[in-house]
Amino acid sequence: MAEQTTTMGLVDRLFADPPQVHIELGNPDGGVWRTDRDCYEFIASCCVPGDRTLETGLGVSTALFLLCGTRHTCVTPFQSEVDRLYGYCRQRDIDVSQLELGLGFSDAVLPALPNDELDLMLLDGGHAFPTPMIDWFYGAGRLRRGGTLVLDDMHLPAVATLVRYLECDPRWSLVHRTPKWSAWRRESEGSLREEWSDQAFYVP
Repeated sequence: MAEQTTTMGLVDRLFADPPQVHIELGNPDGGVWRTDRDCYEFIASCCVPGDRTLETGLGVSTALFLLCGTRHTCVTPFQSEVDRLYGYCRQRDIDVSQLELGLGFSDAVLPALPNDELDLMLLDGGHAFPTPMIDWFYGAGRLRRGGTLVLDDMHLPAVATLVRYLECDPRWSLVHRTPKWSAWRRESEGSLREEWSDQAFYVP
């Protein structure tokens, strides 16, 4: 119960005072793009201090990983978002010492990151085809056996294609799913590089 209270408390804190990092035309939330609350609650429930975490995209989730005390890597191409996040954390005394920022587009940044094993990855960066697949290949390939992959915006075509692949592959087990996001447990380890003939996705 104490763990659940802590998880809920972290999410309550962020929803009451989210980082205003997405200042752009047409954003209905006034500077905050975010997913459903239960996704953040799920992420917080999976993380313990010292876990290795990675996300593509930057926002409420980035602040959540910092509050959870993970050793977190965030990949974003926008320096303006980075500056706003640091300002937000500085004003609220949120420790950023365990945050590593990969500034650039994920197809360039992810292959160059150290090949450290991950406990959890949030895939919520670029959604144009084939970016989610690239992020999954270079990011989720570093997940340990039993590690967690969280996908947001499943209604978008490129993400939906990746989900269809995961549904066919017994090396990924569905943990939780809503119309907006899903979470998967990795049942294997190591690189995701392989021949098409080894993938159930292509079996008629």
